[in-house]
Formats: sequence, C-alpha cells, structure tokens
Amino acid sequence: MLIPLPALIDLEAFEAAARLGSFTAAAAELHLTASAVSQRVKSLERQLGVALFHRYARRIELTEHGSSYLPSVHHAFEQVAASTAALFGWARPTHRLTVRMPISYAVTCVAPRLPEFTAAHPDVELRLVSALWADSLTPDDVDLDIHFGPGQWLGELLHQETASAVWAPTYGEVKQVADLAQRPRVHVLGLESHWTVLLGSAAATVNDHDLTVDTSLAAIELALTGQYAAAVPSRFVHRQLADGRLHSLPEGTKPIEETHYVVTPPGRRSPSAHASAFVEFLRSAATAPPQDRSGSPHSH
Repeated sequence: MLIPLPALIDLEAFEAAARLGSFTAAAAELHLTASAVSQRVKSLERQLGVALFHRYARRIELTEHGSSYLPSVHHAFEQVAASTAALFGWARPTHRLTVRMPISYAVTCVAPRLPEFTAAHPDVELRLVSALWADSLTPDDVDLDIHFGPGQWLGELLHQETASAVWAPTYGEVKQVADLAQRPRVHVLGLESHWTVLLGSAAATVNDHDLTVDTSLAAIELALTGQYAAAVPSRFVHRQLADGRLHSLPEGTKPIEETHYVVTPPGRRSPSAHASAFVEFLRSAATAPPQDRSGSPHSH
C-alpha cells in the first residue's frame, strides 16, 4: 500500500529552516536561494493544509503545528542518514561548488584530471555548467566563471594560450603549415583569428571545401576524421598530439590574443576556500604538453 508523503525536497527545506531559524541560513546549507527555500516550505504548507511558520519582516518562527512536526521530520532524516552511512559508507558532501565554463575547456582540459580534485576534496559536490545550461542559473547560483577571450573581463588570468594547427595522419602529408591554406580546414565561430595567426590574413579565408562549427570540441572531432585540419587552442589537443591521433609541426603553434580568465560573479566579494582550491587545481592541470613516444612534444 502506498503511504502518502509530502515531497521530500519540501520536507528538507522545512527541516533546515526550522533547525537553523532562517530561510537564508537554510538556503546556504542546501545550496539554494532563500526564495527557493521559502517556496518549498509554502509547497509543504499547501500539502499539509496548515501554516508551519509565522513570517515576520526579519525573522521566522515556528507555529504550534510546525513545532509539533519538526521533531518527527528531523528524526526521520537522521535515521535515513545513519542507515545510509552504516550500509554504504556514504556521507553527503558538505559544500557545493558551481563552476560555469566553456564546454570545450571542460571536456578537453578539466574532465581528464577531475578525479584528482574530487579525491582531494571529497566534501565538495562539484557542478560544471556549460553554455547549454548557463542561462538557467542566476548569478547567486555560480561560484566561478571561466571565460575564454581577449581579456575584457574583470577577472584573474588563468592561462596564457597558443593556437595549434592539427590534422589526423589520414589527412595526408603536410610539409609546411602554409600548405593548409589550399586544403580542407574547419573554422570555429568567433575564433576565426586562429587561422589568421597561423596562415596570415590573406590565406585564412574560408574556402568552398571548408567547414565552420561553433565549438573547438567539434573542430577537434572533425580533425580526427582525417577530412579537415583544425586550428584550436593548443592545450585542447595535448593528449591527441601525444598519442599520435593528431599531428602538427613546430611552426604550427603560435601565441594568440585569447586567454582563459577566472571571474568571480558580481555579488560575491571573494572566492570561497573551495573555489580558490579549484582555481589552483585548474592551474596545476595546465601542465606542459605531454611528451610523445619520441620524447619531444608536438613532433608529429
């Protein structure tokens, strides 16, 4: 028989607000906004048909119904937590860190080494948000923003960058980078200047056999097919150059204007300790290009 229960997320909001005596404090613990906590409590009150809090201008206070209900709800959560820890050895992370970053940077640079950060910081629940979901977050939801561009943001420099022309072994022999001007290439919207840096403005124009995509990640995947050469930030292809899936030439890597910056969103005075630790992790992950089998980076 199904036992009717209020929504657990609403019970969680009520328990935290009642225990801490504040929607704001409950929001900080649950990694929500105070408005979201308030809405969840109102949802619970609608389900129960009673008011659980008296709401005043600067404080909240449990009603008689709320005071009677709190011990049972609190005890139920404690029992679930104790049983989970005893059976599975699991403890809920005590901090949530939300970092918004470009998808290409997240996949090529952060994801391969992310286990190092999670192992060193098991108390942090990490959320990496790409541009696909960026608009669904409010400024209060984001702890750090990673931007890529010419540095017009009021932030801290994370990485200086170079661009590399890369191609797969099946693309055919490339004796010099200038040869790519007349061969199929893939361009990235907004980063067309990478080909200009590598080939010069006259040779970097889009030809009929070229293709344009909207992310460096897509450009790398197309280069791996052997049909196109791509010009992308060098750190995005360290692994592929090291294991031979992509080739380049020494002359095929040059400094670019764009850099990666880390920005603390407006309204946050300074990064938290966990946000600062994540920034240091990003810097440590930005090591020199991996060595290939011959011992020299980018020898292909």
